[in-house]
Amino acid sequence: MPRTYRPNTRLLIIGLVTAATVTFHYGYIIPPSHGGSGLFHAIHGRLCYIPIILGAIWFGVRGGISVALLITALTLPYGRIRGITDSALLLNEYTEMVFYLAIGLTSGILIELQRYERRRREALSKELALKEHLSSLGQMAAGLAHEIKNPLGSIQGSAEILGDDFPPGSRKHELLQVLTKESHRLSRVVEDFLSFARPRPLERTPTQVNDVVRDVVSQAEIENVSGNVSIVPMLDPDLPQAPLDSEKIHQVFLNIILNAIAAMPDGGTLTITTRKEIFNGETFIAASFTDTGHGISKENLEKIFDPFFTTRESGTGLGLSISHVIIQNHNGKIEIQSTLGKGTSVTVLVPIKQEGSIAAR
Repeated sequence: MPRTYRPNTRLLIIGLVTAATVTFHYGYIIPPSHGGSGLFHAIHGRLCYIPIILGAIWFGVRGGISVALLITALTLPYGRIRGITDSALLLNEYTEMVFYLAIGLTSGILIELQRYERRRREALSKELALKEHLSSLGQMAAGLAHEIKNPLGSIQGSAEILGDDFPPGSRKHELLQVLTKESHRLSRVVEDFLSFARPRPLERTPTQVNDVVRDVVSQAEIENVSGNVSIVPMLDPDLPQAPLDSEKIHQVFLNIILNAIAAMPDGGTLTITTRKEIFNGETFIAASFTDTGHGISKENLEKIFDPFFTTRESGTGLGLSISHVIIQNHNGKIEIQSTLGKGTSVTVLVPIKQEGSIAAR
């Protein structure tokens, strides 16, 4: 594994190499001779490329340009100090300074493009690994759900029938209520398994995302799930329609809102905004859900889309996994930013034209 230097150490190394190469350039360490001054000076000038390239490698375009400007400023007095009056030699000296800037800019751009491409490949690799993981777990979940669903229905129905044989308040009636409640909960888990393992094909229709947001907010308010959380929609009135599966998008938005509300047990504000975004020449619809809850740790944030991962006692850990798959099937993306103690922002992006994709954003 290559050695990694801290930023301060890198700056020190660049400073020392710059000092050495500029000193070589002036000929203070290797004094110029009458016969070889031109050759030595040319070699010294090329040595100045070293700190410029180091600056670009470690700090990108800004590093390459900054070191190039520094060396240009340090070598600018060379002609006057050496008493050079030949216009051709002076032109050569100034041309060399232009090369310093060109090398700093070019090296920085190439390094940053390389880093961008590496990040893009890593993102695609993680996405592919997640899809394979979801596929294998989905097959397992489908088999498990089908094995559980039928006997679970029998248990649930039997508990409801037996509950009528005992008066309310009796110990047996309470136990049967617990059995009924837990069987209903397990039934919802099974339904989540099936939705995750065998999602139905998308049924795209021209959809106004603002209308979906309003429906979900209205549902949350009617069912009183928002509690003491204030939901504030800030919707772009000029938002265009997009070919989406409105029921699936409704499911995604509802899951995000429920998670945000659960993150604010003592109350807070959930702000929902919609807007258009341009990426790689394509237009996308963005819906952001920003809460003032307790936030998500960096460790948990890396596992947020993993199936069965949850920090809630009553959660199945499939809500965001299912939502992630739904948005991926729309050629979109879910982005999550969170700060512990301050809150979380979840942004759903879907393309207006379904051939668009932002997987490598």
